[in-house]
Amino acid sequence: MQNQYSPSQPCRAEDVPQWDSETDVVVVGFGAAGSCAAIEALAAGAQVEIFEVAAAAGGSAALSGGEVYVGGGGGTSVQRAAGFEDATEDLYKYLMMAGGPGADEARTRLYAEQAEPHFRWLQEQGVPFKGPTCRASGSNR
Repeated sequence: MQNQYSPSQPCRAEDVPQWDSETDVVVVGFGAAGSCAAIEALAAGAQVEIFEVAAAAGGSAALSGGEVYVGGGGGTSVQRAAGFEDATEDLYKYLMMAGGPGADEARTRLYAEQAEPHFRWLQEQGVPFKGPTCRASGSNR
C-alpha cells in the first residue's frame, strides 16, 4: 500500500523519494529560541538550515516587543545600572505565578538559576537591551 502524503500524516524517511538538501541541524522557526539554537549549532561546527514561515525573523518574541524575563543572581547589568536588584528566588516565584497551575517547577527553577548567564550570552551575541521604561509605583527614579 502506497503512503498518502499530506500535511497531517507524516511519512517514513525511507518512503521519501528524494531529499532536496541535507544538513546537520534543522531549525524550524526563527524567533528567539530558534535563533539561539542556530547560533549555538553553528558555533559547535554544525551545518544549519533555518525555516521560517514569516517574511522576517522574530517569531512571537517580535510580536511581544522582545520581552525577556531575566535576572536573578543580583540582577542583570541593566537592572543594577538602574538601581535594582533581582534575587533568583524572586524571579523563580514570579515565573511560577505567571506560569499558572501547569508551570513545571524543575524547569522554572533551572531557568531562574540560569537567567542572568543567559542574559549575558544574549548581550555577547549583540542583542541590545535598554533600561527600564517605566517606574515602579511610588518610585522617585
